[in-house]
Amino acid sequence: MKGYKQRRHSRYAADLAIQVDAMRGTRLEHGTGRLLDLSEGGLCFVGTRYLPPGTSVNIEFEDCRLVGEVRHCRLREYAAHVEFVTGVRIQQVLDGQDSLRGLTQTPLG
Repeated sequence: MKGYKQRRHSRYAADLAIQVDAMRGTRLEHGTGRLLDLSEGGLCFVGTRYLPPGTSVNIEFEDCRLVGEVRHCRLREYAAHVEFVTGVRIQQVLDGQDSLRGLTQTPLG
C-alpha cells in the first residue's frame, strides 16, 4: 500500500456512523458516512459523495466533534452501488477527546 510506511501515527479500525458537513465555497453540505479507521492525525470514512482534496469538513460521531481537511477522495465501486473512500487530516478536536482516545485500541495490522 503506497504511503503506508510514511504514516506518522498508527491507524485503528473503526465502524461507526458519522455526520459530515462539508464547506463547498459558501455552501455547507450535510451528509453521512461510515468511519473505517482513525489515528491521532486523521481518519478515513466511506460516503456517497465526492469531496475534493482541500475541502474543510466538520465530522461528528458518538460524542466526538472535529474539524479536518480532505486529503484524498477515491471512487470505490462496490457491488451495485458507488461510494467514495475519503481520507481526512484532523485539524482540531472540538469535543470528545477522551472518546476519541478510547477508539484507538485495535491497530490495523
